Amino acid sequence: MKVVINSKYQSLAVFIENIESYFESSEDILYDQRNLIKGVSYQGQDYVVKKFKIPNVINRIVYRYFRPSKAKRSYDYSLKIGEGICPEPIAYIEDRVRGLLGKSYYISRRYSYDFTIRPVLLDNNFEKVLRDQVLTSFADFTFSLHEKGILHRDYSYGNILIKHQQGQFEFNIIDVNRMQFRMLSLNDRLENFARLSADDDAMQVIMTRYAKLVNKPVNQLLPVANAFRDEFMRKRKLKKKLRGR
Repeated sequence: MKVVINSKYQSLAVFIENIESYFESSEDILYDQRNLIKGVSYQGQDYVVKKFKIPNVINRIVYRYFRPSKAKRSYDYSLKIGEGICPEPIAYIEDRVRGLLGKSYYISRRYSYDFTIRPVLLDNNFEKVLRDQVLTSFADFTFSLHEKGILHRDYSYGNILIKHQQGQFEFNIIDVNRMQFRMLSLNDRLENFARLSADDDAMQVIMTRYAKLVNKPVNQLLPVANAFRDEFMRKRKLKKKLRGR
């Protein structure tokens, strides 16, 4: 079993090396679909532990020879992104059998947040003035990511956490095993909003602020961003139809 621990958290070695038993005993389920995510407490501190689904045979070969595991990518990318943008990485664990990946875990600090961006975009009862404030701040946050060359390839509403304090909004991103770090074109930036599936009103607010930040007219950016969104939603709808959903 491979265990990699952040140098700041070597004191948690016993906890991390026995993470499977702590994980199994925890009843704090945060997400349970393809992967299982739980909250785990240890010595008065709260952590999030993500247990990845064991990959199929082909992907187990891929993860041996061609690509780092999702657990390793989550850890490495979180370190690269930096504290204050995503929850601080603690460790990752890989269990391999004859070199092929089996169980794997990623452990991070638990980020205390008030809501994801999902209700801001989807809940019709969300107060409009507050909604516009959140979306304007979100445009600022996204612009700062883009300026740093950070591109989240699954920039969807479940992966954007928001903390509201003293009239300000703080954002964190999670599920960061699909990232790119590079100079971004304007189209790269606008396409990054597609997975939010935001309605026209929300896109108008976001793009109005983003256009100001990139010093472009909003009527140049908005149709392009909406086209990327519509194409993403069309493809997603087609995939669901093909899967019989």
